Amino acid sequence: MSESSKIEERKDKLKSWLKNKENIFLLLLISFAIIYRLYYFLKLGQQPIWWDEGDYLAVSKVWATGMSTPEWWGHFTGMRPLLLPLVWTLFFKLGLGELGVRFFTLLLPSILAIYFVYAVGREIYDKRIGLIAAFMLSVYWTFTFYTYRLLTDIPATLFGLISIYFFYKGYIKENKQSGLYLCFLFGILAFSTRFPLALILMTCMIFLLFIKKLSLFKEKSFWKGVLVFLLIASPFIVYVALNKFYFIWFYFINGLGGLIATGQPFGFYIFGLSISLLEVTWAIAFFLGSLTFYKLFVGFDIFWKQEDKSINSDFFIALWIILQFIFYVFVFRSANDRWIIMLTIPMFFVASKGISYIYDIAKKYSAIISAVILIAFLAIGAYQHIQHASLLIEQKKESYREIQLAGEWLKENSPEDAKIITASIVQNQYYSERDSYDFYTNDSIWKSCIDFYGNLNTNESCQQETEKAFIENKLNRINPNYMIVSIFEPVFTPQWAYSYPERHNMTAVQAYFDNKNQPLLVIYKF
Repeated sequence: MSESSKIEERKDKLKSWLKNKENIFLLLLISFAIIYRLYYFLKLGQQPIWWDEGDYLAVSKVWATGMSTPEWWGHFTGMRPLLLPLVWTLFFKLGLGELGVRFFTLLLPSILAIYFVYAVGREIYDKRIGLIAAFMLSVYWTFTFYTYRLLTDIPATLFGLISIYFFYKGYIKENKQSGLYLCFLFGILAFSTRFPLALILMTCMIFLLFIKKLSLFKEKSFWKGVLVFLLIASPFIVYVALNKFYFIWFYFINGLGGLIATGQPFGFYIFGLSISLLEVTWAIAFFLGSLTFYKLFVGFDIFWKQEDKSINSDFFIALWIILQFIFYVFVFRSANDRWIIMLTIPMFFVASKGISYIYDIAKKYSAIISAVILIAFLAIGAYQHIQHASLLIEQKKESYREIQLAGEWLKENSPEDAKIITASIVQNQYYSERDSYDFYTNDSIWKSCIDFYGNLNTNESCQQETEKAFIENKLNRINPNYMIVSIFEPVFTPQWAYSYPERHNMTAVQAYFDNKNQPLLVIYKF
């Protein structure tokens, strides 16, 4: 075939593709998502990082620059997966810097995740539901806000969605072995980025058990898939084994911060939290969509016998939601907005079903009324989410700016072998590229005086004894050059630290103040 013939063939395919109105809507949606995200990307640039961001970035910077392993390394290993820090290390080594990290590992995955929500919705239900759910994610305030935070949530969400896509399209619908392999591959990438994403592969496997039952274990293709899973997951398995499977203790046994050990009640509030995150309009759509699941409950025996496979779609979405709730309500017992992104996404599918259901009913009587209902649900909901995201981004874009400025000042004004005492150890390590140490020591007095969260008991004995241990077993050991005292990270700052510089005649070399001339952060020199 000549080059001109190939060009004409491609043109014909494009024209044919554009004749489908759903494809045009998809093109418009992705275009909107790109423009919407680029607007904030260009506006925010390199906004100051928070503690969790610094945790990943500091490790990446240490590896990329060849700095010695920091004292605080022990709190990172085991609790956090290594995939993203490894990727970011490569970026730093290639000289792409923080903006490159933000663009390639946050902005692009955020846009791709919107497409894969459409693709998953299309395969599980239909194109209309896929488009509505993808539109919801494109303006979802939580997803938008964390697109600009250097955390694991956005790339992990993308990997999780791709895993589900290959599982449902490739393995369930098309019965392709490659679908299971790719499901495992991206599922492993998902929980190697963020541990709780293991729930995605659990959802897929439990779904298989329900539809294939014990015959699943007689299939050679399944066991081949398990072998592929073990081979791909072997680096991850070695990592967690070397760290004594700490993440299992942290996430599945003791819960966040020792929640179970300290009597933390079950997190029933997460039901309300997940609904509130949808905002009012789409929460209503979710409840309407929930009503369409009646077939799953009244006809569960039909589903169980697989006499009507049309119910499989609802069961998969319901299972996806239920497993997320079980984990965050009964196991982890805690959640915030970004932790449950992979819970709100299937809730968007349910909400999309509700909108689609109302649209179909209204269309029987009037095409105009049905169109108005559809547009109203989408437009009002989008307005609520865009407004929420905009307000939150503006409120938080300058938070922790003083930590960034202090770190950058130290990088410019201190020797490369300088050692710094600060509560903001990871952010300072990242910005200053200097060894950073906290106020804690390994003495028994510290262990007996702090709770699981790191709060130091305020009684006089604990305050005096921990300061003494700090002087004798940290200052004398590491011989630091600077101390940073700030209003940030109050949990990790002992009360005695605020008065320590004055009581020991330390010299202030740099300070940052609020608009009322009150000090926010002061750098002292030993």
